[in-house]
Amino acid sequence: MLPAGTPSAKVGVVVPALDEADYLSHLLEDLSRLRLEHVVLVVDGGSRDGTVAAARAAGAGVMRSRRGRARQMNAGARGLRSPWLFFVHADSRLGEGALRAIEDHVRADRPEAGYFRLLISHPHFHYRIIERGQRVREWLSSLVYGDQGLLIRRDLFLASGPYPDEPIMEDVVLNRRLRRAGRLIRLPAAISTSPRRYEEEGRLNAWLRNVGLVSRFLAGTRPSDLAARYPARTRGGAGADDAEIAGDATEATLLVFAKAPRPGEVKTRLARSLGRAGSPDHDAAAALYRRMGRLIVDRVAEAPAIVTVCYDPPGAEAEVRDWLGPGPERFWEQGAGDLGERISRMFARALECSRRAVVIGTDTPAVGAATVARALAALDTADVVLGPSRDGGYYLMALREPCPALFRGIAWSTEAVLRETAARARERGLRVTLLEVESDVDTAADLTGEVAGWLGMG
Repeated sequence: MLPAGTPSAKVGVVVPALDEADYLSHLLEDLSRLRLEHVVLVVDGGSRDGTVAAARAAGAGVMRSRRGRARQMNAGARGLRSPWLFFVHADSRLGEGALRAIEDHVRADRPEAGYFRLLISHPHFHYRIIERGQRVREWLSSLVYGDQGLLIRRDLFLASGPYPDEPIMEDVVLNRRLRRAGRLIRLPAAISTSPRRYEEEGRLNAWLRNVGLVSRFLAGTRPSDLAARYPARTRGGAGADDAEIAGDATEATLLVFAKAPRPGEVKTRLARSLGRAGSPDHDAAAALYRRMGRLIVDRVAEAPAIVTVCYDPPGAEAEVRDWLGPGPERFWEQGAGDLGERISRMFARALECSRRAVVIGTDTPAVGAATVARALAALDTADVVLGPSRDGGYYLMALREPCPALFRGIAWSTEAVLRETAARARERGLRVTLLEVESDVDTAADLTGEVAGWLGMG
């Protein structure tokens, strides 16, 4: 799903980050010495320092996801197609031994996931005690922390389940699952990690707190119940993105592309998959499209932007207003031309009256006000924001300036749309940020349990 470099990369490196400018550049410098085809994706949770700039300066890809380390790592994994994934924290350092261990493990195509011995980058003897204690915990309780990295085949990661959406211990839960299944081994090298939390909070206090957390976790306490005793180092935490919905709606325009929901004219692929014996069910497809459009307009109502429905075909304003009104503030006719020409025209019009503009469709039910807010916020450090869809297209684009070249000659409705669009942007020196990968509803197979629930289908 990452538009550049991924298909040939053996390893996709996922680095979750939030205000990590002081550390990230050192890790990326280490990773640049990896002698395997690889791509690095920094998954940012909304940094307000130079984290994104540091990632771009090192040639890493940038994704903006919902905040929370588990969410960020899962989003990065979904955005990469490489056969191997390597999850590593932004304050880690990889020496030559660790880099060679990654190369050897991947080239041998080992079936197990791998982690590293913990090394804390401080000379005080207190940290040597912590390192030895961790080796004992690994042996006795299968406790392996995220600070130790995780090198894992993509198919094993998907089969083992993503990181649980927990505020802490998300890495321990997944690693224990792998270890107990005999699918996790220690690699013959160490990763060094920063002692910053110990130094900021006090070595003894932080150690006692961690011992208590681990003991309660092993006794069966849920990670979510432990989180209050482990305060976040930076702003917010899992779910903090909700606060980012607030903003000046007059500064941005949200363009919602919609077609009049006429049977036989919308969602024809969906109709074919819903029908029987080669007979498309256009009525059912149109009914689902009506539900999706109404759902999405409701979900983006609180976005910090002026909601503007861009409708097609010409003359269908009354029909579309009856369907999607009265929430949207404006209804604009898309006009003539292919999809690219129409999107380009609507962006140009929106950016005449707003500083930023976002375009979405009406067939990605996961999109909501927070998604739009993340896209607008990502424009602080990007020129183009793209929301990749699983089929190779994009469900969202955000711009600060019109750029007709992004839309000319694109092979629409193909798996090359995202890749071609991102390549065009980079050729013009534009900074690109990705959002999380989401699914369009194009066939009956896309109607997952979650989507069906949103659409009131049981």
